[in-house]
Amino acid sequence: MKSVEQTVIHADRFYTIAAKNGSVIGAVETAKDGGDIRLGKYDHKPEQEWSFIRVGDGVYRICNRASGKLIDLMMTGTANGTWLHLWEDVGGTSQMWMLQPTPEGKVRLRSSWAGGKCIDTVGMGVTDGAVLQIWQETAGEDQLWTISEVKDRAKRAAKKVEEAAETVAAPVAEKAEPVKAAVPAAEAPKVEEKPAVKAEPAEEKAAEPAKAEPAKPAAKAPAKKPAARKTTRKKAAKRK
Repeated sequence: MKSVEQTVIHADRFYTIAAKNGSVIGAVETAKDGGDIRLGKYDHKPEQEWSFIRVGDGVYRICNRASGKLIDLMMTGTANGTWLHLWEDVGGTSQMWMLQPTPEGKVRLRSSWAGGKCIDTVGMGVTDGAVLQIWQETAGEDQLWTISEVKDRAKRAAKKVEEAAETVAAPVAEKAEPVKAAVPAAEAPKVEEKPAVKAEPAEEKAAEPAKAEPAKPAAKAPAKKPAARKTTRKKAAKRK
C-alpha cells in the first residue's frame, strides 16, 4: 500500500481534527473546566481548532484555540468508554496524547495515561453531536483522524476587513460633498465683516496727523517773515 504524506505539526500553528465524514472535533462550553468534546460540522470557529504542544517524541498536549484548555480524560479514567472533556493544564499524564501515523495519511490519537487506548466516538457515531471517548484499538475507521493545518483564517479575516472598509467608505464619501459646499457659504459673511472692522481704525489714524502737524508750521511761517522785513527797512533808513 502506498503511504500518504502526513501533516507536519508545528508548535505555533492550529489544526482541525476530522473524522472520516469530515466532521471535526470541537469543544463545548469552553469557558469552564469539564466542557464536553464532540463532533460537529466545521464552521471555522476557534472552538474547533487545536494546537499541539510537544512534550516528548510523538507525544503532545492538545490545546483548544478558543479557551487554551486541553483535551483530558474525565475523572482521569482509563476504562473503555471514558469520555473526553476540556480541562486547564495541570501537567498530568491524562492530558498527554501520542500521535500514531498510518500509511493512509491519518493518525490514531492514543492516551499516554490509559495504556494507549484510542480516541473515538460513543457508539461509533459520526453524526454532529457525537461524544468523544477512549476505547481499545479496533479495526474501525472511527479511530482514524485527519489532522489539517488551518491556513485560510488570515485570508478570510483580511477579506472581511476590506469589505467592511468599502461599506464604511461609501457613506463617508457621500456625506463629504455637502460638507465641502457648506464651508464657503459659512465663511463668506466673515470675510465681509473683517474689512469693515479694520477700516474704522485706519480712518482715525489718518485724521490725527492731518489736524496736528500741518497747523504748527502754518502759524510759525508768517511770524518770522514780517520780522525779517522790518529789520531790513530800519537798516535802510539809517543808511540814508
